[in-house]
Amino acid sequence: MKTYIIHVKGHTKSEEYAQTCLESCKENFEAELFEGVTPDTLEKYEKIHNITRLQPSRVNNFYKENKKLFNTKKSCFLNHVRLWTKCVEMDVPIAVVEQDSYCVSDWDELNFDELLLMNIKSAYNQPVFNHMWKNKKKPTYHVGLHNYQDMPLVYHMENKFKGYCMMPGTAAYAVTPKGAKRLLQNLSTGWEQSDYYINNFNVRIQYAYPEYFTFKLKNLNMSHGKNI
Repeated sequence: MKTYIIHVKGHTKSEEYAQTCLESCKENFEAELFEGVTPDTLEKYEKIHNITRLQPSRVNNFYKENKKLFNTKKSCFLNHVRLWTKCVEMDVPIAVVEQDSYCVSDWDELNFDELLLMNIKSAYNQPVFNHMWKNKKKPTYHVGLHNYQDMPLVYHMENKFKGYCMMPGTAAYAVTPKGAKRLLQNLSTGWEQSDYYINNFNVRIQYAYPEYFTFKLKNLNMSHGKNI
């Protein structure tokens, strides 16, 4: 499967991690590096994709609190938008991988429908997500496709996101042209954090377990751009 590794060109750690990820993919995926948008190049890609609307959303919570972080979150979102566009143009499924992941399993040519989460175990093990698992049991499946509803992630804390189903990050997933088209059709809704956006529009999410990718021990958050 064609695989794109998002990284920040000119950022030493990002390039180092991306190269490690690229090396890990050589036996199993047709991978290449994909230069990410940063706050420095944001304006160019904003114009190309014409995302202008500000509305209540996760990413827009940063607008009043931290304009710098707001722009880095927008940059991260645009990286995924650009790759969804590429998926539609190529008319083949692609894998989207952020630089702080690496491959741990052979690709099995799974025939998924719209979107395939490829790092279910490492996403589950991240402390930041532990409070969101509706049931605390870890996946017990063998390699294969599983509907995401089998292991739902929902907020159950008392806040405005209570009951909100969500994909646990966008570190490693694959998307089909069908899924990418559905995601791109809703860009007029405005800016959103990438994983929240994916869940907002009823894209069918499936996952494989054991996972194909995992995180590095120290996670480099792509959404912080050159200021990691």
